[in-house]
Amino acid sequence: MRQKFDGRPLEIRNAVSTYFEYCLLDTPDSACPLLQEFVIAPFALEECRRGGTSSEPGRMRPFSDAVTASASTSSTTAVATTVTSEQRESPCCSARPLAIGVVAVSMSFALIYFLMIVPLTTTIIPTTPSPITSGTVSSSHPTDSSILNSTLFASTTEHIPTTTEDPLYMNINDKHHRYQIPLNHIPLLYEVKLKLFLPWKPSVNYDTDNFVVEGHVRVHFTSGGGSRVLLHSDSEQHIGECMVRDEFGREIFVKHVGRGFPQVLDLHLAADMIHGMNYTLDIAFRRHMEQDGALGLFTVPYTYENETRYMVATHLQNSEARKVFPCIDIPEVKAQFDTVIIHPTGTTAIANMIDNSTVVDGGWTTTTFKRTPPMSTYLFAFSVSDFPYLERVSSRGIKSRVFCDPSKIESAELIADSVIPLLEFYEDYFDILYPLEKLGECNITTLLYTSTINTYKTTKNKQKYSSSGKPSVCNTLT
Repeated sequence: MRQKFDGRPLEIRNAVSTYFEYCLLDTPDSACPLLQEFVIAPFALEECRRGGTSSEPGRMRPFSDAVTASASTSSTTAVATTVTSEQRESPCCSARPLAIGVVAVSMSFALIYFLMIVPLTTTIIPTTPSPITSGTVSSSHPTDSSILNSTLFASTTEHIPTTTEDPLYMNINDKHHRYQIPLNHIPLLYEVKLKLFLPWKPSVNYDTDNFVVEGHVRVHFTSGGGSRVLLHSDSEQHIGECMVRDEFGREIFVKHVGRGFPQVLDLHLAADMIHGMNYTLDIAFRRHMEQDGALGLFTVPYTYENETRYMVATHLQNSEARKVFPCIDIPEVKAQFDTVIIHPTGTTAIANMIDNSTVVDGGWTTTTFKRTPPMSTYLFAFSVSDFPYLERVSSRGIKSRVFCDPSKIESAELIADSVIPLLEFYEDYFDILYPLEKLGECNITTLLYTSTINTYKTTKNKQKYSSSGKPSVCNTLT
């Protein structure tokens, strides 16, 4: 088959090569659309991807360059087309990857920003399932859809009650747990100062302040952080000025003193405390002594020469220390105690430790006691009375004093003479030395010590021995 092309006979199988020669040698670019679309453009793009053959790698040559290069076979001199500066500054190969990278980075930043500003939603499952809003479900065979309808897809506008009760506060209203408070702070030392308005005899009278105790306690504690301090304090205890300072002496203002829980003093501070730092808490308080029972700080009347007199004593087991001063009244929380008692002149004060100093100032006497070893609050004890005492000293220098009603001082001789031998016997039996410097007894414990001495004498006469060869009195003591 033959056809004519440009006046020349042409076979179909040679049409493509002849057409290319015609377009390259004899006609301009616009006259050869097929050559421009299917040959020159793909060739230029492929050359750009490979880096090209021009002096500037990666730059696509214009079509006029390709025409000039192909025409160099018939001409000894090839005139190259000058490349403009704009074509040199915007390479075709790097533009497309750069644009893709910019788009990808922008989308990444947009996704991160979206995740930051949009809060994550959580599904709240109520404690009691809400009524099913769609469909009828058999009660004998519940399906998964009923569970979803009753829990996950509950109405968002429905108020679901939530509990914010901390496990540490679970026993704060239970009297059987001593109204236990959270142990966020650990006390190290209590500085207790008490002034007793005790009308111990008829000639002593303080009017409306009779049987009132005014006190001040400074609690040294290690903080567990937070802006609240919870202490045990009886509801009848009137709280005065409160102050908190850190270990550098900086004051933290107490903005509110609350009593939202029974027998609990709740102090709200204006700033948070630092976890692990030592603080001091000063509290002034005031209350009346107990006159109807023998718990806490109570008074006991007795008769001396046809007149009624009073003495003061403490019984703090097992959770009555909070009636005397604000504290953490839990047995496992142990601290040291510095005790100062201000009592009427003419009376004598005794406490856990031996007295360190006694100062008389008019109608008031201030007795300061040595610091105790770490102990629970319910072991804190003191007594104020006008009782005389009998003193004995052991071979190790331990002082034993027996305080007694003046009318019964002769009966106390037996106790005074028996306490030291009994103490030395137990030191030898248990091989444990008595740790304190003194051992004091008051007339409240007279019957206890009398029964102890009688039991000791009976056991000694029977000469009962234990497996260790020593007299066994433990089974007979109560």
